[in-house]
Amino acid sequence: MWPFSSTPAAPSPSTPSPSAPPPPSGPVSFHPTENRPLTGSEAADPKLNPRNPEGLKPCCACPETKKARDDCFLQFGSNQDDSADAGSQCRDIVERHRQCMRSLGFNV
Repeated sequence: MWPFSSTPAAPSPSTPSPSAPPPPSGPVSFHPTENRPLTGSEAADPKLNPRNPEGLKPCCACPETKKARDDCFLQFGSNQDDSADAGSQCRDIVERHRQCMRSLGFNV
């Protein structure tokens, strides 16, 4: 559907319903009563997320892999730079950081 159209498009049969939770792309924690992935602040709550018993916030979780990721981006540039090759240089480091965050139940 064109974004400025005045008539709504009919949902296709293969389109999931809006109330269905998106399929997780990794081992994320789900809300115990609402059957949806936890938000960042909810994942930091040890009562809702047993994978994060220390209650780490997303900014403070996985400091080792976060530092390696940031150092790689500083050395090779960010993904947004046209001349940078960070996409291939830092791919493994970024994936390790994502896995670390997912192991704590964060939806990344």
